[in-house]
Amino acid sequence: MTQFAAALPIVHEAARAFRAAQRLSVAEGIKNSLVIRQPGGFSGPWDARETPYMVEPVNSLASRVHDAVCFVGPARTGKSMAIIDGWAAYNITCDPGDMLIVQMSQDKAREFSKVRIDREIRYSPLLAELMSPRGHDDNTHDKLFRHGMWLKIGWPSATQLSSSDYRYVAMTDYDRWPQNIEGEGPGFPMGRKRTQTFLSRGMAAVESSPRFDVEDPQWRPSTPHEAPPVEGILGIYNTSDRRRWYWRCPDCKNYFEAAPGMSLFATLPSEKELLEIVRSADLAKMADDYSEVVCPHCSVPIHRRHKAELNRLETARWVADGQTVTSDGEVLGDRPAARIAGYWMGGVAAAYQSWDGLVLRYLEGLRDYALTGSELLLKSTTNLDQGTAYTPQHLKADKDAQAEDRAEELERYHVPDKARFVIATVDVQGGTDGRFVVEVRAFGEHLESWLVDRYMIRHTERNGETAQVDPGGFPEDWDLLTEKVVNSTYKTSLGSELRVYRVGVDTGGEEGVTANAVAWYRRLRKQQLSSRVLLLKGSSRRNPERPMVKGHARTNAGKPMRDLPLWQPDTNYYKDIIAASLRRTVPGPSYFHPANWLPLSYYEELRAEVRQPNGTWKKVRKRNEALDLWVYALAVCESLGYGAKGKKSWDAPPQWAAPLADNSELISSEQRRAEQKAKKPAKRRSSVARSDWSSRL
Repeated sequence: MTQFAAALPIVHEAARAFRAAQRLSVAEGIKNSLVIRQPGGFSGPWDARETPYMVEPVNSLASRVHDAVCFVGPARTGKSMAIIDGWAAYNITCDPGDMLIVQMSQDKAREFSKVRIDREIRYSPLLAELMSPRGHDDNTHDKLFRHGMWLKIGWPSATQLSSSDYRYVAMTDYDRWPQNIEGEGPGFPMGRKRTQTFLSRGMAAVESSPRFDVEDPQWRPSTPHEAPPVEGILGIYNTSDRRRWYWRCPDCKNYFEAAPGMSLFATLPSEKELLEIVRSADLAKMADDYSEVVCPHCSVPIHRRHKAELNRLETARWVADGQTVTSDGEVLGDRPAARIAGYWMGGVAAAYQSWDGLVLRYLEGLRDYALTGSELLLKSTTNLDQGTAYTPQHLKADKDAQAEDRAEELERYHVPDKARFVIATVDVQGGTDGRFVVEVRAFGEHLESWLVDRYMIRHTERNGETAQVDPGGFPEDWDLLTEKVVNSTYKTSLGSELRVYRVGVDTGGEEGVTANAVAWYRRLRKQQLSSRVLLLKGSSRRNPERPMVKGHARTNAGKPMRDLPLWQPDTNYYKDIIAASLRRTVPGPSYFHPANWLPLSYYEELRAEVRQPNGTWKKVRKRNEALDLWVYALAVCESLGYGAKGKKSWDAPPQWAAPLADNSELISSEQRRAEQKAKKPAKRRSSVARSDWSSRL
């Protein structure tokens, strides 16, 4: 009988594993089970009234429709206390299952275990009761409970995020993780995969403040709640149903978003103005003066004393992308069909951050940048206080350079009177959509420029049938460039036409392109046209003193072909010049005259790359032909002696760069037709061809 009495507690403890899940929402379960003890800080049960915006996100952790929850927000929102500590407490007490909590490093995992989890268990009676009494079940990275639940505290590594299955996986401070874990990719899909065995009962959660910078200054959201296309937590959020926190205006009763960033502080001067003001201003007084948000609907300022009222669960709402909310608080419309419940909240709503403090830290960041040129403090407050991605200052300058906004009424195929010569450039595109992309640019004094033509050569004729151009597979396709580009002319106001003086052709790309370009150049030499063509191959080397280097094409074995010159422009150098040209708004040296006939896609191609702090350019959009072609045009000018390092004079130019009336490249329409007739090869179009003056975009 004594032996039976001793075994009874063991059986009783084992039976806990078969207890049904408690029918409580996650928020209710956290409230009942989690006691917070912070020495010198708050102590007491977790209370949803402190951070009402966390109620819906934590309740989504029990969703059977979603398999992941993503929360983006600034520091001091209480997000990790709710989603990490609170969720763990709920799972232990209400719905047990093996759980993995992933911190940003091994040291942080140890600290989290000792400072947060151990205290949570010690001071929360329900958790303490469920903790296994055996000493070896409680160590730094592993906690085992009486009902059999295992809580593991790990860090981002392939070992931690592979092999084992967990019903719950919580990932914290995600943007401070490596974005490629030991060559196996980002951590979020690895952690999410660990819950897959449990089907709809499994759940992954990820939370973080954003850390990665905006790389495309011209990005505009395609939906109201879309985040910038950056790595990390915002990239995950973009794949979710994109919910944002909305407030109800105390005055007009309309709802507006508690948006990330500083946009709600509408009375603040522009950042450009602030950079001058903050140098000598009393920042604390400024922060106090400007710490009111403004309702976007009625433009009535809202004092900071109303912040708690705005955040009240009874009135504030989470609204998904595509949904709307009425003045009565009714959310209308369906959420996007997504497996991730995504939440992004701005720092203006953070419970443990005052509005004057938020404004003050922003002003301090601006002052530090204005005085030292360092963006570290400004980036930090943008990420951690405002809860949004940071746009580097040099990209903000490019963001304001909207060339399409100053487009001029220019006639296509027409060389402006101020032009001195015309350069054509060709970008070679392979693959299933093989084509030659051609731009024709007129240059005036000091490289002021106008785009005269822009078109694509997509099709050719083979065996009597129309076929797709294939620059790598068909050497004869390159002869289209001779016919349509090298021998083309463009109209002038003098009644005559101006020849394209030189053609720069890209020779890089897929297999076969370089060899076919070389063969074409040799054919041009036989036609005595090679002097009108430059073969180009972009280089990322940095040498401002020699931005354009002349070398030779090489065989497959790497040996130079001395008869085939190959020019290598420093693409980063010329892209810097183009960026400066686009920022210029007054005609003069290097000014670009945008034409009204160019589509918006052309300007998007110009902005397809952004400059990195190390001086190199990075592609942020797929199509960048316009930028590359302008680079080639400047490189050709450099080779002619009219680049930034050129020595030729505009006052005493060679005849091909003389004013139009005296330019050697002028040709009358009668001369062109005579040359066409004299040089027209059998079954081919003329060797001297005027541009096809119809739309070819």
